[in-house]
Amino acid sequence: MKATLVSLSIALLIVGGFSSALAVDLKDKVKVEIASVGLHPGMDPGMYVCALNHLHIKGTVENLAGVPLGQIKVAGKAFDADGKILGTATFSTKQTTLGPGEKAEINLEFLTVMGPKIQQVKKHELAVVEAPTK
Repeated sequence: MKATLVSLSIALLIVGGFSSALAVDLKDKVKVEIASVGLHPGMDPGMYVCALNHLHIKGTVENLAGVPLGQIKVAGKAFDADGKILGTATFSTKQTTLGPGEKAEINLEFLTVMGPKIQQVKKHELAVVEAPTK
């Protein structure tokens, strides 16, 4: 009886470890794309300034995995010409499930990048930080 319980416990640990490793790998199966049309004259494509004078980056995420995913979380950083971080932002998709091949909109709002700081932004990075299986 004890041998059966030990075997079952080990099997559950292995399966649990495998499923967490799989979830970690799935964020690499999500493609982030910045909007290709200029939303705000004089700014990089996908970037615009909202009515509250905050910098935004708009785009999409696409599920390239073969399984449905939960809400996708994307993080962004905005840098000045010297590589100093001016601000960070995160956004989670509104859809609770994103099927294989489906896309969802993202819109990152940089609350600390406003006013004159917006003109200082020379580079930005976006990365998927969470892509849980559903």
